[in-house]
Amino acid sequence: MKNQAAQWDGQSKAKILGYKIFVGILNTVGLGPAYFLLRFVSFYYFLFSKPNRYVREYFIRAHHYSKWKAFWAVYKNNYIFGQTILDKVAQMAGVKTNFEFIHEGGEVLDKIAALGKGGILVSAHTGNWEIAGQGLNRLNTTFNILMYENEKANIKEYMNDVMKKKKINVIAINEETKSHIIELHKAFSNNELLVMHGDRFREGTKTLTADFFGHPARFPAGPFIMAAKFGVPLCIVFANKSDSKTYHFYSTEPIEVPRARGEKEVEAACQKMLQRYVHELEERIKKYPHQWFNYYDFWAQ
Repeated sequence: MKNQAAQWDGQSKAKILGYKIFVGILNTVGLGPAYFLLRFVSFYYFLFSKPNRYVREYFIRAHHYSKWKAFWAVYKNNYIFGQTILDKVAQMAGVKTNFEFIHEGGEVLDKIAALGKGGILVSAHTGNWEIAGQGLNRLNTTFNILMYENEKANIKEYMNDVMKKKKINVIAINEETKSHIIELHKAFSNNELLVMHGDRFREGTKTLTADFFGHPARFPAGPFIMAAKFGVPLCIVFANKSDSKTYHFYSTEPIEVPRARGEKEVEAACQKMLQRYVHELEERIKKYPHQWFNYYDFWAQ
């Protein structure tokens, strides 16, 4: 397999028009009819989307599906992915929904808030943590999201508008000035939380390697380095869709590591957190195999 297949360029495929169409449909006909239309859209992507070959490989490699079973599992993956997008946009835009949120370990997030250091919540491209995480507003703190500057600015502006009732702040990553480091320091000092994904990286950024379903894979080092260098606790969080109206939110206990001073301390702390993260991610994906949404060659080295 070619190495470039593993690269992700940091750009969202979504367009501002797409978000507006989603919101218009949801406000007009609601989720049920939107799900029905989504079946046809998903089938189109199932037939013609080239990255689906990596999803098939994922089902075969991680879950040992036969080629035929993996072939049809891709359609279910595409359909559920579409559902999560519709659900997220509906919730953020204030469209009336009847979602039920089951929180497992949600109380441990009170502990991370009580520590007064701020903290990092690390999730993955599985399920839809943004939806089930709505209950996190009870923590009465601001949630920060890191976003690459080459993400579409108009999408960020539009989604900030529909999320204006949420305590969410977007921090743009600037690799040249490193201004985001200063903003992160301020956020942690104010006991705010940083929300990140730990299963996708851009080529050129620092990565760590760990066995993922028995095969070596690279993971972004950023979340773990920040936890070690800032000395803030880290929780691993996921939210998966258990049925059409129910999301299951899960959080680990806060992982606390002393503030690392040297490179060896940073490396040791990062490896400890990474191993825990990979274990939790594998367990979650085993439970919800159709809800991992990384459409590139994840195992390419």
